[in-house]
Amino acid sequence: MLCDYCGIREATLSDKTVVNNGVAEYRFCKECYVSILRSGVSPFAAMQEKNARKGKECPSCGWTARDFAEKFMFGCPDCYRNMREVALAAADATQASHRHTGSRPEGDAR
Repeated sequence: MLCDYCGIREATLSDKTVVNNGVAEYRFCKECYVSILRSGVSPFAAMQEKNARKGKECPSCGWTARDFAEKFMFGCPDCYRNMREVALAAADATQASHRHTGSRPEGDAR
């Protein structure tokens, strides 16, 4: 089974936390587990933060939804796929529709 944090290396450690009368269990590789503990954050808190960023951060370049909101551009081509909902929400907020309904350039006789 792969590490829940990096998704790359084999998980060799697990962390269980009681949450709302249930148990949340995450599996980690040794490298991620040690890195999380050294950062001073609990493994559960690190996974909660990572899950909250899902769909709001590009795993390819690290660009976040906040970066997009500040600069209104993405960091790499993969951002369009990884943060599709962020882009669509921005388009909804600034445009009437996802579909182009304006005029065409001269000479374009479709």
